[in-house]
Amino acid sequence: MNIEIPPEPRDIKEFIVTLRRSLGGSSDIDYDSLAVWYLNKLPKYLWNKWRDTLVPKGYNWQKFLRIIKLHTNDLILWALHDKLSWNELILRIIDTLKRYEKQ
Repeated sequence: MNIEIPPEPRDIKEFIVTLRRSLGGSSDIDYDSLAVWYLNKLPKYLWNKWRDTLVPKGYNWQKFLRIIKLHTNDLILWALHDKLSWNELILRIIDTLKRYEKQ
């Protein structure tokens, strides 16, 4: 599977950070998760970039979301804590996509 790393969506990252800030300062995993998943902004961005490659490999929107869900902590590390680079986040997601593609 040949998936390219798309440009980092800084606007989406900023949206996630702003939303998380508005939810309050407590270190609550539910708030972190809500912030990265709210409106599915990042999954929609990636799906729009990769759909043409993923559909022939047996992926649909629902299956793609299940894969992204496995990376919720990675999304939090990238968007809210700057502990994971965009490239590393995407490489982790791509690795999981490859693991579950139809052969």
